[in-house]
Amino acid sequence: MDDRITKSRNWSNPELVLNINDIQFDDPTDRTLEPMQYQAINVRQRFPWFGKIDAREHFTRAQKNVILDSYDIAKVKLAEEIRSTSYTILEIKERIRIVMQYEKLTKQNISLYDAYTATDKMSHSNSMAAELMLSRLHIRKERYRAVLKSQEAKLAYLVQKKNTVVSDRFRINKPRSLGYYLSHLGNNPAYHRTVSQTRVANANKEMQALEVNPDPFVQVGYFNRQEHPDYASISVGFSLPVYGSEKLETEAARKDALAAQSASLDYRDALESEIRINYAKMKEAYSIYGIIQNDSLPKLQHMFELNEASIESGEDLFTYTNLLEQKLDLVEERTVAKAEYLRIKAKLKSLIGETK
Repeated sequence: MDDRITKSRNWSNPELVLNINDIQFDDPTDRTLEPMQYQAINVRQRFPWFGKIDAREHFTRAQKNVILDSYDIAKVKLAEEIRSTSYTILEIKERIRIVMQYEKLTKQNISLYDAYTATDKMSHSNSMAAELMLSRLHIRKERYRAVLKSQEAKLAYLVQKKNTVVSDRFRINKPRSLGYYLSHLGNNPAYHRTVSQTRVANANKEMQALEVNPDPFVQVGYFNRQEHPDYASISVGFSLPVYGSEKLETEAARKDALAAQSASLDYRDALESEIRINYAKMKEAYSIYGIIQNDSLPKLQHMFELNEASIESGEDLFTYTNLLEQKLDLVEERTVAKAEYLRIKAKLKSLIGETK
């Protein structure tokens, strides 16, 4: 793009004209018949005046900024995809860890059920229920492992590196205020690009306005005659903008500039709305996580404590299995809320142009 900026300051190429005048049909090769017979070489150069070179350079630099903004958009989008995929990997690994933990507990329960069944203290149906739960856990784990492999392959593609290790921690903190994200929306590269496109349109408007003023040209010629003295000529001229084409182009450029400015303002409003929507989703995920962590799980733990005596005596092992399933669902739901919070946070970071 720097080469284009350099090119924008160049003049137009000079024109070279070769001319042979007064060719006699009776003897085309005889150039000595009269003074009007000459061979000439003419060079014509157009001179850009009225600040047109500066206007072209300003227009080209504005175009360069649009390209740089497009690069930043791709960089921010890639960073968001990497973060989001990383959090999904951490989520799936956490789910697998939880399922394996409950597989271990369920196997212990099955052994306990079998022991009580052998002494006729418990029906065989409870043992079968626990085995069905273990089977469901196996299926769930295999599904998670399949998803994990696909997400790891996606991450390897995004970072262009095999055997990648996610260094982020799977934990959440109190979210920043909405005002923080709104105050930084001007850093969004896509919004930057709309501003740059507005500047391109304005630069084009200024450039087209200058085209109303015609560029003068100078033509210098050298005339050679075989039997008469050679001579030179100088001509000066310019185009006549009598048809109004330049004014029409200027008006079209002015409308394009207004449209670009309106599009930039609309995008800013849409960006603010998107930030507000995603922030509300992040707050929702954070609230759900808090409810499960601080309310639902403690209550469920209290239920375990209330039934501890009957569970240990083998009188209410079915209730224990049911409580384990409820706890597994809550822990997984907490994991989902945590991962959703982190992915939305990654989205909000990209909306304000952050890559780290």
